Amino acid sequence: MNARNAIGFVGAAGALIVLYFASGSPIPLYSVYQEQLGLSHGDLSMVSMYYLLGTVIPLMFLPRISDHLGRRPATVMILLVSICGCITFAYLSNPEMLMIGRLIQGIASGLGSSTIAAYVVDLSSDMPRWIGPMITSSAPTLGLSTGCFVSGGIINYTSVSSTSYFEAVAVVVVVFIVLVLFARETMQRKPGLVRSLRPRFTLPPNSLRLFAASSMAFVGTWALGGFAQSFSSTLVAEQFGIHDTFIAAAVYTSLLLSNIVGSFFAKRFDVRVAQRWGFGLFALCAVMMLVSLTVFDSLAMYVVFSVVAAVCQGIAFTGSVTELLGRSSQAQRSGVFSLIYLTSYGGSAIPNLVVGLIPGEYSLYTILTGYVVLVVAMYVVMLALSAKPYPKVEARDVPVQ
Repeated sequence: MNARNAIGFVGAAGALIVLYFASGSPIPLYSVYQEQLGLSHGDLSMVSMYYLLGTVIPLMFLPRISDHLGRRPATVMILLVSICGCITFAYLSNPEMLMIGRLIQGIASGLGSSTIAAYVVDLSSDMPRWIGPMITSSAPTLGLSTGCFVSGGIINYTSVSSTSYFEAVAVVVVVFIVLVLFARETMQRKPGLVRSLRPRFTLPPNSLRLFAASSMAFVGTWALGGFAQSFSSTLVAEQFGIHDTFIAAAVYTSLLLSNIVGSFFAKRFDVRVAQRWGFGLFALCAVMMLVSLTVFDSLAMYVVFSVVAAVCQGIAFTGSVTELLGRSSQAQRSGVFSLIYLTSYGGSAIPNLVVGLIPGEYSLYTILTGYVVLVVAMYVVMLALSAKPYPKVEARDVPVQ
């Protein structure tokens, strides 16, 4: 790999991470926004739902935009959208701006999860097969986690205002726009941009049951992640009386950061082993997270099981994504990524929407119980779908790249 290709690859991979870094930065501040803006638990669920809605819209209507504009121009456009979200949070003053800001960040994340992810995989074509999927699977986790930690630490322990912080994040995004401009274009532009706006998703041949089983793991793991995004900050403040945005960030990222470890080890397992054992242990950890709070009233125990759950999620998610991508051609990748992340974000968005629409105010323990029941139900269905080995994909089934 020559110097330009190396810079381009680092720029694209970094752009995907910094995109989620920006999106993760507001999360530990939710309890601050709740106090300043008078938000309820239902309101916090709706804030997260707006972010997740923003991710779903481009995944439905714009998953192949880079096939028509080119990977590099589309990546630059997505990063500009992310900058708009940063500016909205820099000058946040009311609940409407909070929801609009999360919607904008969601749109950027949704576009990035298909377009920039496909670009990273394209640019890693001369590297070991697992590198592209590992980066694209880990980038949301790494970006969201570091964004939470950095914003929680800076806002809580320094005199830097949220305005200055989000302005600085916007500048970092600009740096990665410059790096992406060094990357080579990997997609020859095709006509038909308007026609491509019609929702259409790509599934590799002979992979329906594989995807169905994978989707159970996607929905179950991301649903619990949706709870963490909405309520970690409030859980720390309300249930344990800790008003510290850095600790709130630590609690949230305990369900994310070690995901990277699981993603790294996923390549060692057959996809069915990764799904059945990875998701199975994740479901067990979800149950123990609930027990930690309701029986032992222990935040430390909750965090320990969150860390283990994240490792298991990384194994199940990356194992499934690697298998699906391995059955896909270059032209199919954007559509496959869109289908994967539409399913994943949907698994996170729908429970948040339900919580936001249910009348009355429920305790966080009651809300978490509902999420855990959903996780266990998804695991049972996944076990049934993965009971037999998945059909093999013959070379002639996959279009020549």
